[in-house]
Amino acid sequence: MKITFADVPRPTATDVITVIGLPTLVSATGMAADWQYGLNAAAVELVAAVGAGSLSLAAFSKKWNVTLAWASCAAAGVFTQAWVTTAIGGWADLYAWLIAASSAAGARGVYRHRTRHDEIKLSMEQTRLDTAKIGQQIKAQQLSKVTAVEPSAEGPDLSGHTVEERDLRTAVWEALRQELAGCFVEATDVGWKAVLDCPPVLDRATLRLRWPRVAGAMRVDGAFHLDDGPLTSQLVVNYVDGDPLDAAVPYESERGATFLDPVVVSRDEFGQPVAIEMAYSHTLIAGSSKFGKSTLVRLLAIRLAGRPDTVLYGVDMKPGSPELAPMRPILQDLASTPEEAHALMDWMRQELDERGQILADDEAQEWIPERHGRPAVYVIVDEHAELVRQGDKGRKKGDRISDKVESFLALNRAYGIHMISATQQPSSGVFGGKTDARGNYAIRISTRMNDRAHAQFVFGRTSGYNPGDLTRPGEILVNTPDHGRALRSRVEWLRGEDFRREIARLARETAKAPVGKRLILPADGSSNQERVRNALAKYGNATRRELEQAAGLDERQVLKALDGLKPDVERTDAGTWRLVPSGAWEAQAVSVSFNG
Repeated sequence: MKITFADVPRPTATDVITVIGLPTLVSATGMAADWQYGLNAAAVELVAAVGAGSLSLAAFSKKWNVTLAWASCAAAGVFTQAWVTTAIGGWADLYAWLIAASSAAGARGVYRHRTRHDEIKLSMEQTRLDTAKIGQQIKAQQLSKVTAVEPSAEGPDLSGHTVEERDLRTAVWEALRQELAGCFVEATDVGWKAVLDCPPVLDRATLRLRWPRVAGAMRVDGAFHLDDGPLTSQLVVNYVDGDPLDAAVPYESERGATFLDPVVVSRDEFGQPVAIEMAYSHTLIAGSSKFGKSTLVRLLAIRLAGRPDTVLYGVDMKPGSPELAPMRPILQDLASTPEEAHALMDWMRQELDERGQILADDEAQEWIPERHGRPAVYVIVDEHAELVRQGDKGRKKGDRISDKVESFLALNRAYGIHMISATQQPSSGVFGGKTDARGNYAIRISTRMNDRAHAQFVFGRTSGYNPGDLTRPGEILVNTPDHGRALRSRVEWLRGEDFRREIARLARETAKAPVGKRLILPADGSSNQERVRNALAKYGNATRRELEQAAGLDERQVLKALDGLKPDVERTDAGTWRLVPSGAWEAQAVSVSFNG
């Protein structure tokens, strides 16, 4: 192979600086050090050269960091040249300079060669991939031509093994004057599904674009849903006969093994269950009144409460807590006042700090209840707007409930602490002044919204999700990392008797946090005795310190109230206080260890 002058790489500014500039700079520095400090500078340079060389040798022999090894080797060469320039002088200066320049030129040449070699390899690999891709496309086109059905002299072959196949072939021919290369149809629970092989002159994108004309030629009343097929020349058509969401979806009891299991909440237009991965994600539920939002919240609570490694807390700021109060038996606690809501958020922050230390000690990134000893936590907030309105009132910035919730949403997911927020009117005020909640809530579910403008705060402006188009109670749109398109589904219908029966069953199985390791929210009541009695009724067995916290009283007031409540209260052998059982039987408490 003949090498011409044009094949020789021309020197760059970097080459000149590396080969000439740096050795010259080192020589000049050495001379200046000799003039200023004499042999002292030479001694320092010699020690530095020996040290850098030793470090380089150790790095190469012990396979330390490659950058450290080569950097220390270069440093050894630099300090050696400086030592020669400083200590010997004369013609040795020129000799040291030549050696340094030659070494730099050699290293620079090796670097440029390897870099160029890597670029050539990458270019060759990209060329190979491009060639293979073109080859696959050619083979697919050839296969399409081979398998294409040639129209006979009398016209296209529009026959098929089923009525649906004949109708599809006929509709494509009538609408587009094209004959399908292949058509496979199978029945489904709600209609049928077809895999269409596009003819050579009609690609999948064009067939999808022109599908309304084909659907019109089919002359059927159901709905079509289009998906890409496994091959680039295939289009999958799902036909739904009528609307499966017309009928209510019956409730089915479910027990998940762990909080990592997905939660089934609804059935889609194809009759398939919609399962949501709720672990390590916050959930936002929005929708106007009377369209099933409360039923969805209750369904999620029952699904989650049935998992042995999961506990629930509730926040319902409406008078009497009408939505979450019936769930008290399966909740660890329920905050119904601003003070209780702030106490809940503060306790969650403390729990977050403790879990963070546990994860750090375990060198783990995500909370696993079975491994780390504490359950997953879900805080259910019914009417998030009311929580923010009451929790922010009279509070300064930084101490408002919206500030605490924002911190909660940003930090708690990886530690197994989640929030489920339900609201009728999503707006910027509901989310602490933020106009987009999508960054904090990975899971977003909406029933019908009468005000279309509210949809932007849940799904964004250009998402294609239009909750205003939903018409039936329980109809929802779901957006999660696994559900990226606006597909309608309908929530399982949890009737009142089903809800009460499940609450009664789960109440017997729900484990309460042990004494000394649970959240204590202030109890209501006018007198001290009523506060203490309400606290005991709410929490069962409680220590004196827990009663102080729950009743908002000091030690003396609690002890005096307990004395006044006798014989209705008694002290147990464990040193806690409780209400004396009034019936012939006593509910047995179920405990769970929180480890620490």
